[in-house]
Amino acid sequence: MQRIPMPPFQLAVARYRFTFRAETAIQFPAYAGSTWRGAFGHALRRVVCVTHQSECHQCLLKPSCVYSYVFETPAGKEPLLEKINAAPHPYVLHPLATSGKHYAAGESFELYLTLLGKAVAHLPYLIHAVQQMGERGIGKYDGRFTLTTLEQESAAGAGDWQMIYAPGRGLQALAAVVPAIPAAPAAVRVAFHTPYRATHDNRLVHEGRFGFQAFMVGLIRRVSLLHSQHADADLVADFKGLSELASQVVMSEQALRWYEWARYSNRQQTKVQMGGLLGSFVVSGDALAVFWPWLWLGQWVHAGKGAVMGMGGYTLDCYTEKRRCERQALCSFNLVSLVSRTMRKW
Repeated sequence: MQRIPMPPFQLAVARYRFTFRAETAIQFPAYAGSTWRGAFGHALRRVVCVTHQSECHQCLLKPSCVYSYVFETPAGKEPLLEKINAAPHPYVLHPLATSGKHYAAGESFELYLTLLGKAVAHLPYLIHAVQQMGERGIGKYDGRFTLTTLEQESAAGAGDWQMIYAPGRGLQALAAVVPAIPAAPAAVRVAFHTPYRATHDNRLVHEGRFGFQAFMVGLIRRVSLLHSQHADADLVADFKGLSELASQVVMSEQALRWYEWARYSNRQQTKVQMGGLLGSFVVSGDALAVFWPWLWLGQWVHAGKGAVMGMGGYTLDCYTEKRRCERQALCSFNLVSLVSRTMRKW
């Protein structure tokens, strides 16, 4: 079998857990990713914008603007960006803990956020934006909330959280860490816990059209672009060789189903359908070792469309000699039980 080495990966990752106290009643939609993303973006723009222009594309300060970099990331000269007008954004929101939930005044709730590469340096702006978001309100009733604590995972996937900020105390952020890639297992189950949405040949990928090759090509492209745009280092990969090899991989135990949801777009002034796939599939065999590093890293950056609002999130269940190994990486988010509860509601 053809061996294609994984290029050196240098994109640092930092994961945060915000804990809030509801000041008034808050109601989140069934999937809260779009709600959080929209409120987060508006709050950050209000915090950092000094020109107050209605559009950012002609603003003189755009090259040095935190909002522009995080939420309207400009495309660089990367060849992979030739067909799109924006680079992938350096953050991922994790909305499952609040999706479909109602909180009464005084109750606590959490939001997880992943920052990638250079975006970690902008954490103070993002914290202030979150606090401003709480004052303005979020959700169906514009519910207001207060940030009580902010924790950071000490190492990628370690599950050890340390408090780095609370109102009235200084920020003591930890360094971001490049995820370590463990040895490849004999087989792995890829389980989507938020909707995976993608297109292939200009058509939405439903359960009957899902294939490992298209999934991996999209994931490798996303990981590579994030690395080149936000780590200031090219991740040169043999895309043609990887694509050809991926076409030879045979999946098993495919159990995917479509989940439909819609979000309201302020820009388009209409509802936008955002359905995607939930469920799982298994990959095994010699080729798995080639794709394992990309699959592992994809747990932090997600796959497919809408990744910044938490879509395309997945976990990996590893198997060695047909025996199930301990679930890794995202266990620190306590997603195992959360995913099962959420998917039952969906």
